[in-house]
Amino acid sequence: MSFYLSNALGFFIQLTPCAVLLFLPFPEESFRAARRHILLGLVAGAAALSALFPLPLLLAPDLDALGNFEMLAAMALTLAVYFPLVREAAVKKILAFFIALFYAVTQFWLVNAAWNFLPPELYWGAGPYPPLTTLLYAVSAAVTLPVMRRCVLRPLRDFLREMETGEMRREFAIAIISTTGFIAALMAIYIFGPYPQYHITTMLMELLLFVEQMMIYWLLFQESLRRKRDSERQRALEIQKLQYDKISQEMENTRRLRHDLRHHMNVLGALNAQGKQAEIAAYLKEYGAVVERLDQLKFSGDPVVDGVVGYYLAWAEDLSARVEYDVALGAVSAVEATDMTVLLGNCLENSLAALARLPEERRRLSVEVRSVNAAILIRIRNTCAERDDTGAPTDWAAFAGGEDDLRGVGLSSVSAIAEKYHGSALFQRQEGVFTARVILNPKGGAGAGAN
Repeated sequence: MSFYLSNALGFFIQLTPCAVLLFLPFPEESFRAARRHILLGLVAGAAALSALFPLPLLLAPDLDALGNFEMLAAMALTLAVYFPLVREAAVKKILAFFIALFYAVTQFWLVNAAWNFLPPELYWGAGPYPPLTTLLYAVSAAVTLPVMRRCVLRPLRDFLREMETGEMRREFAIAIISTTGFIAALMAIYIFGPYPQYHITTMLMELLLFVEQMMIYWLLFQESLRRKRDSERQRALEIQKLQYDKISQEMENTRRLRHDLRHHMNVLGALNAQGKQAEIAAYLKEYGAVVERLDQLKFSGDPVVDGVVGYYLAWAEDLSARVEYDVALGAVSAVEATDMTVLLGNCLENSLAALARLPEERRRLSVEVRSVNAAILIRIRNTCAERDDTGAPTDWAAFAGGEDDLRGVGLSSVSAIAEKYHGSALFQRQEGVFTARVILNPKGGAGAGAN
């Protein structure tokens, strides 16, 4: 009975932490089922395998070989469950696997090394997990798991959450190569190290390798995140600079409008002095039509939306673009003025820049801003140069780099604002038409879908 309990418990203590480590770096939304249920099922499965583990050993003459085979089979079964259950890119799942492999190898070598520093009278029991081995695995897990969680899992979790798959090639290669090197170094120490195989020097070398590899992981993930965040801050500064430039341009436009108003007054004064009442009436009618056209834009209920959309629609008319708009909010939105200005400004400025590169007969712009329940739906479409289609609506990253890089910078800001207001931002270029769809939920509600 003691043989069965010791080997079953030792197998469970060695397998379970390694299996759980595969799932811990990923957030809840990465799983096809609730993570709590997955982990409970994982522990239950490990317990079931542990209960079966000692049974073949009762009849097998080569206990160690059979035990190793059973462990490899259990690990293969765990991986067969792990890969389908995690909805992440393969590169992220493989990276988490190598971290778990690092922990498993470290545990194995530390426990086997510790055997050589304990009194011989403790060496009793049979099978791959006699009582001393089981106890050593339990102590080792209690000591190393908290260190792994703080120094590796926490930065790894942030790294996997914030890094896009295409941004991780360098870090992925370094992690895989360093982990492989760590395992190879342990094997070299075991084969070529000082005699006896687990001398105090051997133990110190293994501990040094363990600490060194932990530092590699920590520095690798932390430094990568720091570089990414610095890059994002730099992009934000670039966007702010563009917005400040736009504000300066608007101030210049305001001064020009004041000059134009003085010009209109001078013309009216001159016509009045000459007694040309008919000409005054015609001039006022023409000027009134301009004012009326501007007033027609003030129907959304939000002065910020009216101001930004009105400015860019006037710009579109200057480009002789065919413009359609439907702007109806009904009240002042709960979105901060600066956020709404940046969002609409970036989308519309990108649209007008694309229109300016087209022949006049192809310039078309459609602007829709509507309120549905608690959500604000924005859809802006414009014709653009014929280029590769993006297919289904995608995020801003598809427009970063190459000729789209400046557009990508602006759209990343749009996406950040949508995320701030519990919404989404998707973009699409298809058959010569660029479409931006943005949903904002200022009150944090579920919102509504955009057409």
